[in-house]
Amino acid sequence: MRSAVLIMGILSLAGLFGAARQQTSDNYVGGESCAACHPSIASAYREVGMARTFSSIADVPVIEDWTTNNRYFHEPSNQHFLMTSRAGKFYQKRYQLDEAGAEVNALEVEIHYAIGSGFKERDYLAHLPGGELVQFPIVWYADEARWSIAPGYDHADHDGFRRRINYRCVFCHAAYPEMDSNQGRYEAQTSLFPSDVAVGVDCERCHGPAGLHVESASRGAPEAEIRDSIVNPARLDRGRAMDVCLQCHLETTSVPLPNSTLKLGRGMFSFRPGESLTDYAAYFDFPKGAGHDDDFNIVHQGYQLVRSACYLNSEMTCTSCHDPHRTPEDPPEFFRSRCLSCHELDSCSQDAEQRASNGDDCVACHMPERRTDDIVNVTMTDHYIQRFSPPAPLAPIQEKDNRGYRGDLAFYLPEPEQDLYLGLGLVRGPDIERGVRLIEEAITAKSPTTAEPYFSLASAYRELGRLDDSIANYMKAIEVDPDYAEAYYNLGLVHLGNGKTSEALELLEEAIRLQPNRADNHVVAGVADAQLGRIGLARARYLTALELDPLNTVALNKLGVLDLQAGNIEQGMDYFERVLRISPNDDTATRILDRLR
Repeated sequence: MRSAVLIMGILSLAGLFGAARQQTSDNYVGGESCAACHPSIASAYREVGMARTFSSIADVPVIEDWTTNNRYFHEPSNQHFLMTSRAGKFYQKRYQLDEAGAEVNALEVEIHYAIGSGFKERDYLAHLPGGELVQFPIVWYADEARWSIAPGYDHADHDGFRRRINYRCVFCHAAYPEMDSNQGRYEAQTSLFPSDVAVGVDCERCHGPAGLHVESASRGAPEAEIRDSIVNPARLDRGRAMDVCLQCHLETTSVPLPNSTLKLGRGMFSFRPGESLTDYAAYFDFPKGAGHDDDFNIVHQGYQLVRSACYLNSEMTCTSCHDPHRTPEDPPEFFRSRCLSCHELDSCSQDAEQRASNGDDCVACHMPERRTDDIVNVTMTDHYIQRFSPPAPLAPIQEKDNRGYRGDLAFYLPEPEQDLYLGLGLVRGPDIERGVRLIEEAITAKSPTTAEPYFSLASAYRELGRLDDSIANYMKAIEVDPDYAEAYYNLGLVHLGNGKTSEALELLEEAIRLQPNRADNHVVAGVADAQLGRIGLARARYLTALELDPLNTVALNKLGVLDLQAGNIEQGMDYFERVLRISPNDDTATRILDRLR
């Protein structure tokens, strides 16, 4: 597996940004093309957090302790973790202890990517051979200089090494990756990435495709033509300038609730600076009074800022206070000067003694560090600018678990097609039955010409056990988009569950043709082959799945069952033991091994 291109802090200016080209059909050329004409900006930007949000683990500055305080025990899951480095590579190992204190269910996985700037937190990813990215369960918290459990993992049945990273996550952590044209078109799509994932956020994420700009500058076009060939957020109106930042700095709710849903026909990487954010996606929030009015999420900046009197009573934008190209040498003094450009010092609500006690740092009093609800080991500057600080903003808190939330969603930004997009949000968990009714009504009122609503409705029907309706809508999604691999796969699952094995296999073969690197396609096709008595083909499918995803416990369990049926007891037990190393609580492997031992 090839490593990602080097992180910006180590590259020369000519190679400042990832070599992977982004969406070349839109004339993206890669951020490295900007450094030749803008060397001072490029040099300063490599130290900004946005530039350091995604990279090969081998190429980031080492901030972790890989040798001494490099163990962590997670009590709820009874799992031990060891983080190590050997010969320039980095690993996480997870194991348990038996009654004699010996290691059992041990699994070590190599880290390939670091995600996050490292200023507050650094997470870790592995790149599976088939192209999927998976997250590691232990992360490094920079403020506390220690290893601990990853956000969303602090419960007994956490995902271990099996949490998939989707396109939405990469959308805000990296430059747009160059992908197969069939990928990234829908949210409900398996996220497969090339061997070199584009590194941290680059120039074109905020300025748009630079191909025309580079071409016009290269041929010496008039200055006005060169200037007009690229988006400069400073020349946009206030709303569009804010949207450039809010594309990533607006988290209205925290997972697993839907923060937003893409507008019909929009791909995940289709936002372009200068357009309205509401043309790209519909954004949700908890309704008032649902018990989440004071939620403070890690990506809170836009959500909190627009509540502030400073924002509401002025024409300020994010760049009124932030220079996105560089980190200030003296942040307290820099931001104090930004505050005093609008406010008189004599009007400060704090007395002179209080101001002196914190070094006349406006931010410390009016935008204090606060512990976030979704990543409780991290504190962030609260962008809700307040006259008085909230009480105990750094007090320890427990991680919220929104997995069981059932209820309504509210729109955060104005949305003209409320029924359709509210339905698409509700069927993702909060209220499936109401979501189904809203999507049905929206489809009846205006037949969509894209596959997304039919796919979402089919998946919701399947969840509710309405299988005939589910089949009809998966078929409609395929009719609208004959290249929608996930629709073939899901419809194949429904037929397989109904005993229509041959029909299921035909659909799964089409999913494999469209998406050959997705391991689950091969696993389920193998199940169909096994039901048809084609045991050799089934085994070959499972082995192919493991080549693409060595952590696929379903394939391992299926191979174990085939070996037991063939009388290969020892080899079958080996497969089940591999399952428990990946997923120690797996019911199938545990039950079979308990019976065999």
